[in-house]
Amino acid sequence: MQFSLRTVVPSISVEPTMMFGYPTCASDVYTPKVEQIFLPDQEDMPELPVEIKVAKKYTWEIQATNWKWKLFEQMIKIGRHKQSLDYEGHFIFDARGETDKNIAHLLENICTPVLLAKKLISQHLKRPVEINVILKENASKLAQDLFNTLDIPILCTNFEVYGNVVEAIYDYRYRLYGIEAELFNLEFKGYNPSTEERIFIARRGSRHLINNNEVAKFLEERGFVTYYFEDLTASEKWSIARNAKVVVAVHGAGTGNFIFNRLGLAPQAKNGSGLRIIELFSPSFTIHTYRQFSTVLNGSWCGVRGQITPEVLRYLDFDTSPRDTLKSPIRDPFKIDLSSLQMALDYLKVDEAKPNTQRLVHDAHSNR
Repeated sequence: MQFSLRTVVPSISVEPTMMFGYPTCASDVYTPKVEQIFLPDQEDMPELPVEIKVAKKYTWEIQATNWKWKLFEQMIKIGRHKQSLDYEGHFIFDARGETDKNIAHLLENICTPVLLAKKLISQHLKRPVEINVILKENASKLAQDLFNTLDIPILCTNFEVYGNVVEAIYDYRYRLYGIEAELFNLEFKGYNPSTEERIFIARRGSRHLINNNEVAKFLEERGFVTYYFEDLTASEKWSIARNAKVVVAVHGAGTGNFIFNRLGLAPQAKNGSGLRIIELFSPSFTIHTYRQFSTVLNGSWCGVRGQITPEVLRYLDFDTSPRDTLKSPIRDPFKIDLSSLQMALDYLKVDEAKPNTQRLVHDAHSNR
């Protein structure tokens, strides 16, 4: 079997928005004030041509440009990895060149092209098809749980695999955002329709908040419920993501789960009426990935930037070495100012709720 299918992922237009910084004396030497940073229109993400290629061959014949794949390709060609598995008659997508420990990467770089390929191939063959995702032999529990919850079959092996190899070819400088809302408008195992509408996604480990308890209490007094997504299963995270209306999240992969949100997909939804996202950033690692992402959900987004330390300032403006997200200061904890956060809530028109009588924190045990 050999064929090639082509489609075009629609462009998206990103609206102007705001970012609120930690109070500083940079604008008034005597009085620290919250920085209010206007973020104008971004250049639109263009239409993105995508080619889905299907060919009967071994997986090692894929000529990927990803350096991770090239490294892995060398590994599977030595020692016992020269053995192969016969999956003739099955569609297979080799995902072993991508990290399997980051849920945003799994959803964006594997699930999205797989779901798109499944849709196009099924239309081409005029019958439903399944695509088997190949993961490394020691694939993470996170990845296995994710694909099981989506009912996508997986094969965990370091061997070569022979079958109908599926490849998604597009300009990897861009993401397939324009098609994601449609592709992830699907059912998944274990959906819970009774989760909260206001969510605070806290974070442990790198880039956690120095004043996390203070921020959590502040938000819980306004009707938010605190979650640590690293404690939850895929179905628990996606249920929360599907039902949420307002999200405050420390920047990280967990925000990628909100692609399952349907608030802005209703036929009567107006522009900007979908999910409202406030993203809390380390001042050393401020990026606009989920600003673009919110546009796909017909939602709205703004940012809150943490306190800039002398180390961060030197790193951002005076250090010319390559950025490394695994090293300081990017991975360091940071502090968020509550007045900056309140400005963000006001900007997205999040009205205050009645204070909670007790602090609400959900962890792995509270939902099971």
